[in-house]
Amino acid sequence: MGGPPQMSSDFFVSYLCPALVGQGTFGTVASQREAVSRHLGRRGRLVGEMIESVGDPQRPRLQMALTLCRRHGATLLMAELGALAENPGFLRRLSRDLHARELRFSAADRPEVSERTLCIMAAVAEAEDRLGVQRTSETMARRREFYARFTAERRAMPTADALGTAAAAPRPLAESLERGETTSKSRERAEEVAPILSEIRAAGALTLEQVANALNALGIPSARGSRWYPMQVTRIEKRLAAAARVVAPHKAAGPERPLAVPVQPSEMRLA
Repeated sequence: MGGPPQMSSDFFVSYLCPALVGQGTFGTVASQREAVSRHLGRRGRLVGEMIESVGDPQRPRLQMALTLCRRHGATLLMAELGALAENPGFLRRLSRDLHARELRFSAADRPEVSERTLCIMAAVAEAEDRLGVQRTSETMARRREFYARFTAERRAMPTADALGTAAAAPRPLAESLERGETTSKSRERAEEVAPILSEIRAAGALTLEQVANALNALGIPSARGSRWYPMQVTRIEKRLAAAARVVAPHKAAGPERPLAVPVQPSEMRLA
C-alpha cells in the first residue's frame, strides 16, 4: 500500500486544450479526440480524459489529469502541444509535475517529445535568441530525431537503485585551468550554454561524448560556430566550476550574478 500503481505503457489519460484554437493544427474538442484516437491506434487504451477550461492560465484540469495518471499508472497524452512547445515556463512546470509523480508524457502532434526532453526543450527555447540559433527545417528535424532517440535510450537505462550507485554523484573537475581559459569571452560563452548543459546532464546524459552529441543534435553552436567535441564540454565545465569558486567568496563585494554549474553525474557508459 501507499505506492503508485505499476506504470503501464498501455494506459493513457488525454489532456485536451480547446483554448489553443487558432494556435495549432487542431482546435475543437472533437478534432483533438480524433488526434488522440489516431495516436493510440491499437497501442493503448484511454482510461480518462480532461478538457481544460478555456482561457484559464492555472490549468486546473491538467492537475486533475496528472492525478488520474498517477491513479492508473497511465501516461499523460496531450492531443496538441502546439505553441506550448516554445513556452519554457509551461515546459518546466509540466516536467516538474511529471517527475514528482513519476509519470510519462506523450503528445500526439510531437511524438518525439517525452517527460525526458521537456526541460531540454525549455532551455533551448530560452537560448535561441542569445546564441543566435537558426531554426531551419533541417535543425528541427535533427532535434526531433535526437529527442526520440534520447528518450528511448534513457528509458532503457537501469535506475540508480538497480545500479547500486547514486546517479547524481558529482564527477571530479580539474582544480586548475589552462592559461587564458578565464577570458571574459570564454566565460560569457560558458554562462550562455550552462542552462542547456545542466538540463542535458540532469536528463541523463552521463558522458562527455553524450553531452557533445546532444549539443550538436540540438543545433547549439560552439564558441567558434563549429561542432562540439568532448574536450570542449570539459573546458566549458571547468570554466563554470572555476567561476563558481571565484564568485562564492565575493558575493557581498558586487552585483555579479552566480553562474549555473551543470549537474555532473559519474562518468558511466551506456550499455
